[in-house]
Amino acid sequence: MNMDLTMILELLFIFSARVIDVTLGTIRMIFIIRGDRVPAAAIGFVEIMVYTTALGMVIGSLDNPVKLVIFCAGFAMGVLSGSIIEEKLALGYRGIQVTIDAEEFGLIDELREDGYPVTTWQASGKTGPKLMLNIIVKRNTVKAVAEHIFNRCPHAFVVMMEPKKFSGGYIKKK
Repeated sequence: MNMDLTMILELLFIFSARVIDVTLGTIRMIFIIRGDRVPAAAIGFVEIMVYTTALGMVIGSLDNPVKLVIFCAGFAMGVLSGSIIEEKLALGYRGIQVTIDAEEFGLIDELREDGYPVTTWQASGKTGPKLMLNIIVKRNTVKAVAEHIFNRCPHAFVVMMEPKKFSGGYIKKK
């Protein structure tokens, strides 16, 4: 009975360790993309410590396929949980490029009144004159801004971009 409990605890540890290290890896990559090297390095230290411990428990027992399956399942769950946490944190900024019909110019004033920095220029499209809007917003506001744009201009063409770095303008990064 004690042997079964030990095995269950080992499997739980392997699974949990993989969930933790892969989740940390996802968050670490976000910090790297944003250029935050020191927090990324600190997270990476913990991540590899946890990973190596779990890997050691599996490598020493390759004759037990259950450990390998649990190790892989932990990885998969870590990918899922890391992506959910990253989405909830919504770190950083998102660039939004919008193409609208020229007669929809009122959208620009609405966005500016809501506090969003909007840069515009004229363009020409297949169906006539267009306005191009360039907007940089915090990631946690992207959905609301996009909904406002589509409510006001249902035929808008919207492209989301992930800026790595930017400076100047009317938006304060920190």
